Amino acid sequence: MRPRHAFAAALFILTMAAAHAGCEPATTADPAHDLPPCGDRPNCVSTEHPDPARRMLAPPGLDLPRLRAAILAEPRSTIIGEGDQWLRVHFRSRLFGFIDEAHFILRPDGTLAARSGACSGYSDFGVNRRRLERIFERLNAR
Repeated sequence: MRPRHAFAAALFILTMAAAHAGCEPATTADPAHDLPPCGDRPNCVSTEHPDPARRMLAPPGLDLPRLRAAILAEPRSTIIGEGDQWLRVHFRSRLFGFIDEAHFILRPDGTLAARSGACSGYSDFGVNRRRLERIFERLNAR
């Protein structure tokens, strides 16, 4: 097989695997109260991350309908789980179909806890941070 064809075949296989892969089940016992932790790979950000470089600040004073609308404004977003005050969402990349998973919890004190991370790979090149920033901007705009 010529190198060009081998590369194309490998890219196709990776694309199909990513398009059909999902995230591991949430690593938290209670998705209504606990965010799954980010791993040691730099493809995850959270409002509760101990590393300031991977921590994000969420806007205050939210309600679930506004949060839901801000999330669903993101292209290729699918809510895969929800409760009274929490949402679990998958975002699929346009080109290769990679899945990122996000968890959002509206705390009783009105604060938002959020975590977004890639389901595969090492680095996400800042995609999850930029996505949460866009969602938070939509929430601040209202």
